[in-house]
Amino acid sequence: MSYFKNFPTVMIKGQEVLDITRKVKLSAALRSVSLEYLSYTLEDGDKPEDIANYYYDSPEYAWLVLLSNEIVDPYTEWYKSKLELEAYIKVQYESKSGLTGDAVLNWARNSSLSSNIIHYRSLYEPAVQINRATYQQSPASEFYAMRVYDYEYELNESRREINLINKSYLSLITDRFVEVINGE
Repeated sequence: MSYFKNFPTVMIKGQEVLDITRKVKLSAALRSVSLEYLSYTLEDGDKPEDIANYYYDSPEYAWLVLLSNEIVDPYTEWYKSKLELEAYIKVQYESKSGLTGDAVLNWARNSSLSSNIIHYRSLYEPAVQINRATYQQSPASEFYAMRVYDYEYELNESRREINLINKSYLSLITDRFVEVINGE
């Protein structure tokens, strides 16, 4: 199944075009049943098409890999290899750092700067994060600076583990997708 072939068309300025603005989410009921999913750990270089081909026997099901992980933008939300991550950091933080190329990476890692701090994290409860203003009013020994490089690295690593919908439901999911995307 080609992802866009089932999308309805709309008229724009007298021309019939695919309505690619349609979005679909998996139901909460399906997401809550853990037996419906297979956990998969991505390796460097894995792309949605590769995983779809490996698990669903066709790269055309890349949309299902993305959908089952609530990924809207695979360019920014998909797991990146180390080289891809560093290239992303260079582009994303070029203007904030005022630097280019590898100098951006050095800036992102530099522990003597305050301009590369995303937030501060509790030593005792890592889920607790505070901003610079709150940090200045808190006991400094309780928090540490989360710098750009470490922040982006952790965020990327959190994307390494994905879920795949059990392939025994492939035809059911595909049929339901077509119904939902067409407003049925």
